[in-house]
Amino acid sequence: MRLHDCLWGLLILLFGGAVVWHAGTFPPMPGQNVGPSLFPRLIGGGLVVGGLLLIRKRPGGAPPAHWIQFDDWVHRPRAVLDFILVIGTLVFYALAVNALGFFVTAWLVLATLFTAFGVRLRWVAPLAAVVTAGLHVGFYTFLRVPLPWGWLEEFAW
Repeated sequence: MRLHDCLWGLLILLFGGAVVWHAGTFPPMPGQNVGPSLFPRLIGGGLVVGGLLLIRKRPGGAPPAHWIQFDDWVHRPRAVLDFILVIGTLVFYALAVNALGFFVTAWLVLATLFTAFGVRLRWVAPLAAVVTAGLHVGFYTFLRVPLPWGWLEEFAW
């Protein structure tokens, strides 16, 4: 799917405005001029400027014939199903990760996607487990991002 530059500019402008607005709710750092909202506001401001540049009318430019153009994959049912499956597993992850925990939820999501995308069935479970463990090490250990344990809370280290 292809969107006209004006539509992309509008989306980027709205997203940048939302980032600037939300960053304004961050609490200030006591005793410092620079707080946690500085960089999100700078990035959001850059997105707003970029969005405005995409929206601006080009000299002599005629309105586009099509604001949205769909690619060929939209007409293939399997491709549409795969697209919906990816979005659905992301929504499932967001809703279930706190209750089930990262290990269980990520394994279920990966196993589902691996199966749907044609990974040999004998490799699905071990591959999902290795990728889940690798993601956990990357986020939990190296990046220090706390991941929910859910059902495995008693095994947390």
